[in-house]
Amino acid sequence: MAEPGPLMIEALWICPPLAFARFGQSSTPMENFHWAYNDYAPRGTAETVIQPALTFHINADGSIRADTPTEIRFRDGGQWRPVCPFFELHGRLSNGYEGPMGLKQLEACGVYLNEITWHIEAANRKAFHYTNSPGDMVVAKTSIPGNDHFSVPLNGTSDGALHPLVEQGKPVHLGSAQVIKPTQDHPELRLRITPPKGLIYAPANTKDRDLSALLEPNQDKEEFLKHLHLVLNPDAAWPKWYPVGDDSRTNPGGLYAQESSGASLDFLDDSNDGLITVAITGSGVAGPEQKAHARYTCCPQDFQPDRRPFTSTADGLSDLVNREQVLDPAYISGQNWDETEREIADFMQRVRETMEGSNLDHQNLRSALANNPNNPSGSDYPFPPEQPRPGHPLPLTELGRMYHARFLAYEVFKERLGERPEIFDQWIRDPAAEPTPYDRKMPAVMRGSDANPMSISQRQYDLMKA
Repeated sequence: MAEPGPLMIEALWICPPLAFARFGQSSTPMENFHWAYNDYAPRGTAETVIQPALTFHINADGSIRADTPTEIRFRDGGQWRPVCPFFELHGRLSNGYEGPMGLKQLEACGVYLNEITWHIEAANRKAFHYTNSPGDMVVAKTSIPGNDHFSVPLNGTSDGALHPLVEQGKPVHLGSAQVIKPTQDHPELRLRITPPKGLIYAPANTKDRDLSALLEPNQDKEEFLKHLHLVLNPDAAWPKWYPVGDDSRTNPGGLYAQESSGASLDFLDDSNDGLITVAITGSGVAGPEQKAHARYTCCPQDFQPDRRPFTSTADGLSDLVNREQVLDPAYISGQNWDETEREIADFMQRVRETMEGSNLDHQNLRSALANNPNNPSGSDYPFPPEQPRPGHPLPLTELGRMYHARFLAYEVFKERLGERPEIFDQWIRDPAAEPTPYDRKMPAVMRGSDANPMSISQRQYDLMKA
């Protein structure tokens, strides 16, 4: 009987495949937390609960320790703590093992840390999105060997252009990447992304530009300029860009800092999107190398971490790839019914959480102005406006929260629609319908990215209706 061959790495993937890093000015990252069980007892709060979870702490040399904190701290004084996601390498071996790749798996396959390379490419293409000028791309690239565990900065520049927006020696900092040193207690192979601080960059000649569209009449211009990093090249295309005609890329308005004429002021923040690629070479892998990919985005803080949007990233992805599955009658029948009810109940919880973070009184006024910009009247308001009263500055918002709270009890929601199924079409906006003026249909008085009244995803709509 022949001896079995050496173990080989046959496939790789990264968990998670997509993550969000959030700006922070503090040097201490946010603690990890999970959503806990919501108390729906008769005398419960029904509020969303978050609780601390196992958190990794990383030293400058990449060494790692873990604990479960007793509290969640979002800020250190006036500085927000950044959210720094970890990416963990998983794989499949020739003996059938599938799971995290760690020291044990590397040793079994005869793979060394220096045969692993993490490639990171981060980019801010906001200015390029408008100008189509290659010089307005801001890109940072780095490659880190698996045995290099010190943090590596991601300094964005605009290379290879005649008039680069970001010149050499004046980079836009897009964050940093660090390969974590595996240990016996934590042997897994991980990479951590630390986001930038959320800074605003502008050209050196900003003080000579028309800032009247940005500043309040009594706002001090010099004080405003102190908060900008004046390092961008005023000779690049972005400082000279101006929208021509009905440019849908600028809709809704206010997507870029501009002069009163609409000309770009060339402001640029340090938000960015990143691509992570890990590659393993050597005799322990099937083929010349094995690769895996993941993506991340660096974005602003989540100011309401215990309030989830009614349409999440997962909902958006499901709508793209699994929209039609909910149209199959079998999807909600038999044993699937319980799961369907849980999904709808969770959806209604997120609807309420979104409502709690909204100012319905202000959105009602904005909707009336959108319906009739020149002369909004009582008929243009989706909801009859109510005047503030002592102790009740937002009367419509209070009513909205009260009505939505009733449907946290899923049986109440189910019974209401069971008795009057016609109210589904009366209450819920159809995503496939032609845009209408702002009205009471849910989600009411909320604006979508196309400047029309917002709707839930088509998959959510079809599932709820089914």
